[in-house]
Amino acid sequence: MKSFKQYLKEAPAWTESLSTMLFDLPREGLKDLKIPLSPAIFKRIWPESVRSRVFHLTDDEGIRTLKKIQGKKKSISAFYNIEDFILSSGIKTNGGYVVELEGDVLAAAPDDISSQPDKTGRRWLTFSSLMNPSTASDPGLGGKAKLKRIEKDLESLLVDILVKNDMGPYKKGLTTKELNRGWSYLGKSTGGKVKSIIIKDYIDGMEKIMKKYSKPLKSVFTDYAFDKELVPDPDSGDKALWDEVVVNNIKIQKIHVSPEFSPDFAELVKGEGGERMYTFANKDKDIEGFPFELYYEVGDMVDYIARTKNS
Repeated sequence: MKSFKQYLKEAPAWTESLSTMLFDLPREGLKDLKIPLSPAIFKRIWPESVRSRVFHLTDDEGIRTLKKIQGKKKSISAFYNIEDFILSSGIKTNGGYVVELEGDVLAAAPDDISSQPDKTGRRWLTFSSLMNPSTASDPGLGGKAKLKRIEKDLESLLVDILVKNDMGPYKKGLTTKELNRGWSYLGKSTGGKVKSIIIKDYIDGMEKIMKKYSKPLKSVFTDYAFDKELVPDPDSGDKALWDEVVVNNIKIQKIHVSPEFSPDFAELVKGEGGERMYTFANKDKDIEGFPFELYYEVGDMVDYIARTKNS
């Protein structure tokens, strides 16, 4: 799981080129095999999108970035639920603004599923994040029960690509350990046009597999967008500190300004004793063209999110 600081600053801290990321399998087997959260692929497989209201913590520069990607394919990581002390920590380090927006849901889970953007902005999940339950130490979307044979299809895809690129006597029935090593070696030993073709074959093959499992995959990716309630751990009863919703085609609704920054937007007036004080009547009409709300307490922001997430 990435830290909340990485969540806030994920562009520089969490981004890799696809030519590197796709072949990086540090854990055993296929746990780190990458599953594309591609809006183009999703649109072809599932023409009707699930539209949802979500929230995204960012800074002033991030607001300008969100404004630029409105209505576009580029996806962001957002949330429905968040603990107030996590939100406060994020505000004090890198955030300050909670942006309320609507977007098309690509994936939603009751915990951080560590979706990772490549340098083009397209997001990816690991295979373990697709299959694991949300309460696992490596939390996921809980797809294991619904996608029982998908791992075999993924193994076949890798074998086909390895054979096509003359990587030795690969065949169906290899162990996942052998496939892991072969796939990682393929990434290290190729480059340029050859590697571009390999990546294309991988993405095209992934789309075919996702289409084959389109009905259960749709459920795995989007069911939580209708529930929006954090799942307690069956042993400890603890819940995740925040959830994750990957959305694109966003439309900003409102900007919520934290107590750290609200005085910058509030009107300065004189109190009854002549003292200078802030009144939280907005002195500005908008922030980057969007309506906004000022807050005295972080808890009030969290309460608003809890009330509004289902609207």
